[in-house]
Amino acid sequence: MCDLNGPFRLCSCSGDIDYSKPHWILRMNNTNEGEDMMVNIGMMIPSNLIDKIERRKILRRLNTINVFDFEYAPNENDQLELNFEEDDGFKFTFRKGKWVLEEWFGEHPLFEHKDKRKGVIESKNSRLKEVYKQYLEVLEENERDIVDCGWSNYRMSEKSLIDFMERRIRGENVKFPEDYFPL
Repeated sequence: MCDLNGPFRLCSCSGDIDYSKPHWILRMNNTNEGEDMMVNIGMMIPSNLIDKIERRKILRRLNTINVFDFEYAPNENDQLELNFEEDDGFKFTFRKGKWVLEEWFGEHPLFEHKDKRKGVIESKNSRLKEVYKQYLEVLEENERDIVDCGWSNYRMSEKSLIDFMERRIRGENVKFPEDYFPL
């Protein structure tokens, strides 16, 4: 499974890409000014706490280091897709000097790009996702999973979430934070 919560590298390939596995697509050097269109990007699914943490970490990584296995300096309106399989993943656009996540629905500029590169995503398992696997094993039937925060805007640090799950794994009585109210 592709784990973008930890370190990951976007590796270019000389052969065919298996689009049913984690892969990336980079579109560069736009040839038009972009036409604003109302488009859907992916399905409308509420983000869980791990998704929220992962998105923040991906953006931080994209905006601080070169994650590609080749020299690359992004240009305005370059677009990057990080897909877990087929079209299931994240889409980013480089705007005003930084990568931004395209939200699932809204006005998005559609660009024509001159160049395209693609490859596979290499990643290592993160501590967060390893602890989450263990946490799921100890949850009892009908016990609420803290990761599923529904449509709420609740946020928690990675460290606090790991601490909560590890305490539950050890069998400690844990309570949800007072301001945590999934819908």
